[in-house]
Parts: sequence; structure tokens; C-alpha cells
Amino acid sequence: MKKSIFILLFLSASISFSQNTFRLWHFNAKDGAETAISNLMTSHNENAKFKSGGVQFERISYGDNQWTHRVVAFGEVGKIGRTDLKEFQQGFFLEKLNNYVEEWGPSYAGRFLSYVGGQPKDFPFIQIYDLKLNNPGAFKKAHDKFVNKASKIIGDRPVAFGTYDIGSPNEATHWVVIGSSGLSDLIDQKQKWEDNFSKETEEWAKTNGGVEFKSNFTISVLAAFGSL
Repeated sequence: MKKSIFILLFLSASISFSQNTFRLWHFNAKDGAETAISNLMTSHNENAKFKSGGVQFERISYGDNQWTHRVVAFGEVGKIGRTDLKEFQQGFFLEKLNNYVEEWGPSYAGRFLSYVGGQPKDFPFIQIYDLKLNNPGAFKKAHDKFVNKASKIIGDRPVAFGTYDIGSPNEATHWVVIGSSGLSDLIDQKQKWEDNFSKETEEWAKTNGGVEFKSNFTISVLAAFGSL
């Protein structure tokens, strides 16, 4: 079962941002295995031909997510998958990957509802908020309005908002991600938002329809492949 799930994952597509779906899998890597997994991902995917999107390997860093790593696949609906991979090649890759994994964790799938900014590989330190929303439509409107007003400070850093449609981490229904070049850059951005957009932040809080923050953590993009 585990291998069949990951065949779907790695046939999936990193990011061309005309895509609107994602799939992600958590796992605990064996001690000292991160570099070996990154090298394996590179040898398997660096010359891959994707129908759309691609795949990322990420380390989970600060915050309350208890897993060590994630693999996230992105792609357009109906255009997910590789065009150049035979079944036996995928099976052989998965066998090698399993040698470096201590335990597989939960998996989720969902959609992008809005996205601005550059590519995660260029801003590879990313904060993720898992949210439970009372009124998703009101939240999206408030979110997009705030991001638009803060665009000069955000610059090319990616900011995205979307759904969990399959699986629900800590009962979260949606998520927001904020990209940065590193921890210092992320904290600096937050300070600038507080210093320059206090009124906009208050407006966001009053108009977002009600939100409960279920999780808050950061990831580092270690490897990314596909049409970014």
C-alpha cells in the first residue's frame, strides 16, 4: 500500500503555478539520511519530463509539526504525472527510498486558491499556517486584500492560500504559506508588516470571517524538480 501511494506521488508533478493542486506526504528520515535522500531525488528527477508541475523535497524546521521531512507534488488537474518513467523504474526508486525512511506519516491533498510572488526554490525558507476557517470566501477576500496592500514589502516572496480537500491536519481546512530567503528575512518581514500595516492587519482580523490557527511551522526546500 505504501509503495502504491508513492508511485502516485512521484508520478506527480514542483511548480509551474498554472497548476492548482498539490499532494504531500510526511515522513521521518533515518538519522543522517537527508543528504542521501536528496541525492536520490536528484538522480531520479533531474532530467524528468513532467506533464505539468513537479516535485519538492523539504525539511521541516521550526514549529509544531512533529515529522522531519515532506515530499510535495504539484500539478494541474488532469495533467499530473511523468511521461518518461516505466513502472519497473519507479518501483526500483521506491525500494531505494524506503531504505532511508524510518516511518511514513500522514498524507494530504488540496488546491491553490491564490498565489503571488516568485518561486519557492528562490525563497526556500517557508512558513506554513494550517487554518480552520468559518467563512472561506470572506477569508480569501481579506487575505488577497492584505497581500495586495503589502506587496511593496513582500516583493517577489511567494505568498499562497489554499485548501485541504483530502485529509485534515489537526482539523485544518485551509493553509497559508509565506516564503522567504531565511529565518532572519522571515522575521524581518513580520516586523515590517507590524510597523507599516497595523491598520490593515486590524481590518484583516475584522473581515476574515473567523479563523482558528491549528498549526504553525517552517520548512526548507532542499530539492525541487519540474517546470518551476
